[in-house]
Amino acid sequence: FGKHNFVNEIIWWYYNKMQGNIDHFPSNHDRILMYSNGDLRHFEHQYEDRDKVFRQLVRVWDKTKKKVVNAKGADGKVMYIDSTERRVDTVWCLPMLQPADGKENCFFDTQKPESILARIILASSKPGDIVADFFCGSGTTGVVAEQTGRRWIMSDLGKVGIQVSRSRLVEHDATPFLLENIGNYQREMIYLTGGRIYEMQKIILKLYGATPHPNYPDLGTRTIEGTTELVYVGYPDRPTTARKADELRTLAESLDGSGYKNLVLLAWDYDYNFTADWEHRIAGTESKAGGVEVSFRVIPPDIYDYLKKAKSEDDIYRLAAKVQFHEKPFLKLAKPKLAKPDKEGNVEVTIAIDRYVLFDLPVDEKEQPKLREAIKDNFALLIDYWAIDWAYDGTTFRSQWQAIRGNGKRATVVPTSATRTFSKDELKAKQKPQVAIRVVDVFGNDATATLTLT
Repeated sequence: FGKHNFVNEIIWWYYNKMQGNIDHFPSNHDRILMYSNGDLRHFEHQYEDRDKVFRQLVRVWDKTKKKVVNAKGADGKVMYIDSTERRVDTVWCLPMLQPADGKENCFFDTQKPESILARIILASSKPGDIVADFFCGSGTTGVVAEQTGRRWIMSDLGKVGIQVSRSRLVEHDATPFLLENIGNYQREMIYLTGGRIYEMQKIILKLYGATPHPNYPDLGTRTIEGTTELVYVGYPDRPTTARKADELRTLAESLDGSGYKNLVLLAWDYDYNFTADWEHRIAGTESKAGGVEVSFRVIPPDIYDYLKKAKSEDDIYRLAAKVQFHEKPFLKLAKPKLAKPDKEGNVEVTIAIDRYVLFDLPVDEKEQPKLREAIKDNFALLIDYWAIDWAYDGTTFRSQWQAIRGNGKRATVVPTSATRTFSKDELKAKQKPQVAIRVVDVFGNDATATLTLT
């Protein structure tokens, strides 16, 4: 950016904005600023249709005069052309999104119409080019890039924006794309607000109603109905693992002399295969701390919205009643079903979600009984999106199959199983295929699990 790279100011006039009875001229436009880093930029003029035929001058670039001049024919007269097509200038007359635009409108606060992004992308790139949007919001850039044959990179700090963008891309049958967590959202938010991780852990403890432990910065205690429980706050720059939970359970048994019978984990995020690993540990002989009851809760992603309102320590204690630390969702996969091999030895494998449980439902108490009744025999009602990486490498999740609930009238209950055919060589390889599943529910909670095909 910078004034030396400025090219155009464009006025986007949305003629269909509804205005109330106001005492001034209504504001019906936004400004788009165009910059270019250097003179080698790509630019394609855009054209739009007009209802009536109009006459326009033919203009050309005069290299000697270094300016645009009127073109003249062989007779020396200025040349005109009659057309119903008009070259787009710096005033764009394009409608804004309306609630009735059901196929396109995701009802995301800052969503732009696809027509705006299409004009920008078509004017400034070629098919196959990479288009980047670093504040992608509802993902309109990615959708239009797919439609126009461009590649794309999008990013956003908001969890909701990522979720909406992913859903739109799936609904538009986007080519395979990779969803990466670059850096750490919670850690970055802490640093952006001028805080420190150890300070944030103390604040989380206080919001949960716990008193920080004098010797352990990530531990605290809370007394409820005469029972004192040990509380652990995870680190925002790493997921909490089942191994860490097991170590804390062992510590809780003897800490402070008499130990604690109850341990609560407050985590920003849990390890990918946390549930299966934890069940293995409590079922096996790896831990001797069997007398400690452990519960797992999630630090809400909107915690920063609450903290913005806190001006003092008293404010933090007042906010404690509003912040909800919901119990970690429970995801259980069914045992994979392997069909009989075909003539070539290929095997059809079916992966299914056996159970998905939300112990805490973030809805009004009056609505909870109705929702619990609905999901009692149909947990799929809770699932907004789930995806499978049929060849998980243990590090990066690559969605190779996905199902999505959709929005509004397009909403459908997702299937709870998916099938893929594995070759004989894949199943007989020394390193057996590992399958990863990622689930996102309608409230924005994430749950993940992996399994190995044997």
